[in-house]
Amino acid sequence: MEINRLNTSPIDDKYWEVLEEYSYETSKGLVVVPKGFRTDYASVPKIFRNIINTYGKHGRAAVVHDWLYSSQCKIDITRAEADKIFLEIMVEWNVKKYKRFLMYYLVRMFGGSHFRKGD
Repeated sequence: MEINRLNTSPIDDKYWEVLEEYSYETSKGLVVVPKGFRTDYASVPKIFRNIINTYGKHGRAAVVHDWLYSSQCKIDITRAEADKIFLEIMVEWNVKKYKRFLMYYLVRMFGGSHFRKGD
C-alpha cells in the first residue's frame, strides 16, 4: 500500500530523481525509497516498448523495484523477493495481467546481473 505520493522529476532522457522520500508497505514490510534516488522507472527493452512504456500504472512498482535492486539499499531481501514485490505492487495498481506477467518474467529472466550491483 502506498504510504505517500511518488514525486519524481526528470534528470535527463533516461533517469528521474525521487524528490521526496517515498514509502510503500509491502508483504515484506515497509520499503522507503530515499529522496535523491535515481530511477529509470521500468527498464524496458526496445523490442517490447510497443507493448510496455517505461512508466505508467506500473511506475510505482518500478521505482520500488529499482530501489530494492540498488546497491545502496540495505534491506535484507533476496532478488526473488524483490521481483515478487514488483509483481505485488503491479497487481495493487491494476496493471493489465499480460503486462505485469511479461514484466515479471523479464525481470526474472534478465534482472540477475543488475541485483545489488553498482548504480
